[in-house]
Amino acid sequence: MGFMTQGTKTMPRISIESVEQLAADIVRANGAPDAVASDVAAHLVLAERSGHSSHGLSILPSYLDAVRDKTLDPAGTPVLLSDAGIFLQFDGRRGYGQHAGKVAVTAAIDRALAMGACFVTLKNSYHLGRAGHYGEMSATAGLVYLSFINVVGRPPMVAPFGGAQARLSTNPVCFATPIAKGRAPLVLDYATSGIAANKVRLMAAEGRPVPPGLLIDSAGRPTEDPHALAADPPGALLPFGEHKGYALGFLAELLAGVLSGGGTIAPKHQRDGSLRNNLLAVVFDPVKFGPEDWQQAEATAFADYVTDCPTVPGATHVMAPGEPEAVLQHDNATSFEMTPAAWQLFADCARSFGFTADTCLRDG
Repeated sequence: MGFMTQGTKTMPRISIESVEQLAADIVRANGAPDAVASDVAAHLVLAERSGHSSHGLSILPSYLDAVRDKTLDPAGTPVLLSDAGIFLQFDGRRGYGQHAGKVAVTAAIDRALAMGACFVTLKNSYHLGRAGHYGEMSATAGLVYLSFINVVGRPPMVAPFGGAQARLSTNPVCFATPIAKGRAPLVLDYATSGIAANKVRLMAAEGRPVPPGLLIDSAGRPTEDPHALAADPPGALLPFGEHKGYALGFLAELLAGVLSGGGTIAPKHQRDGSLRNNLLAVVFDPVKFGPEDWQQAEATAFADYVTDCPTVPGATHVMAPGEPEAVLQHDNATSFEMTPAAWQLFADCARSFGFTADTCLRDG
């Protein structure tokens, strides 16, 4: 009961309402205030509904490990450091990033709606989660969003182009913009590495190899073994697009780390095994540049022109960036599937704190 079979795999199907409440209960039981616990749970579940399980419920055990190790303060909430019109600065105070990010981006949205634009920074936050979440928030409000994130506190994980050892982190970049009313916004959200570190973690848990060209071992040799990333000594992820992804990751490190005041991954900063995200985001109102009706009509005409393209063999249709997530969010309105390995990580976590996750399983 509660499991569906896809090919040779049995996929648990999860009730959104039940699992979101359970995730919030777990986070709350580990010291988080109600508002923080709710934001974390809602963010993780939306990541699952969007098809990004690497940033979903299976990541919660690592968060609670960080609470235990005191590198994540479950009661930490963001504070506004500076308000200078269209410039806002926040400190996440080592709290949950899903809450701190929501607070900071919500403030930026409000300011951009009032003043046309806002530049916001957030430093010293724990893992911000799926960067596209904040892009969707902004685009839904009719605003354009661009953000850069860097990671400090833990050792680097991404090798520079031509390098044999890690010197950067995955440093995600996000861009989002509305296209037209009633249509999914355009959303770009990806790590500047060829694959997100959390996806490699799930591949290791599921016993799946990493696709070629994404990972090197500690000697700089190409490998498909997902365990190489956490080996001693560790391997490294490779940047996407070779020098192009490397340069974009370099830029994200400077913009997010320096402008937020949270620092970069330079070795002079302490690497205590924690994970702290810094963010620079720009949010602005596109109608300040021209009539909204014309903008939406032109954006729709362009999007239709691209997505109406004939497909190559094996492809059924062309989608605009952001549409796959929007389709999945619609299809997964009340429930979603997880891989057995990802579900087991979350279920074991719940059990370890005295909760039963089986009540979240439902029939297909």
